[in-house]
Amino acid sequence: MRRIRYILITCLAVSCTFAHKQRRPVVSKADVQILKNIFAEWQKNEIKKKLFWANDSCNPDWIILHPTDTSGIVWSFPDNTSFKFSYADINNDGKIDQLVTFTPEQCDGGNGSMWTQIEVLTISNHNQYTTTSTLSDGNFSYLGKDTSGFYWFDSIGVNKIYGRYLKFKNTDGHCCPSIIKPEILDYDTNKVLYLGKYYL
Repeated sequence: MRRIRYILITCLAVSCTFAHKQRRPVVSKADVQILKNIFAEWQKNEIKKKLFWANDSCNPDWIILHPTDTSGIVWSFPDNTSFKFSYADINNDGKIDQLVTFTPEQCDGGNGSMWTQIEVLTISNHNQYTTTSTLSDGNFSYLGKDTSGFYWFDSIGVNKIYGRYLKFKNTDGHCCPSIIKPEILDYDTNKVLYLGKYYL
């Protein structure tokens, strides 16, 4: 009887320890505010570097008044309702990380940028945060066996980035890619884990 009791207590202790390690950190309002402030600072720096305009600058009146500020820039930030925020502990260090995605406004007219997605990933690193932008042009541009398509990211999870793989056929209009597959990327290895119905 003692042996059974000892085994049960040991199993319970091990399972509690495992559950504690697997517990996801709570996304607090304070954490979200810190991460949103980091994103706002990233936006300011992009405007300073003249890589983007502010969202109130992408109009003919502003351009006429500031002709010297418009060299080479065709994108601006969209209004605040167009940003998509996702929170999770992607690097499994007990701290919340943030993915922000958006499609920039095209200030020179047209709809050429409608399939452009900007991704801004902020990750905790030893009580500091590191921000990288445009995952699809950086870490993940080579992913997948079929490079004729492209990835749009939706959200993050523990060691995962979720999104869609999109591909245009020759007969598709600019509005509508006919191939859209859900996908999951592994954050640590930069590899596609899942594409459509098949695990890779």
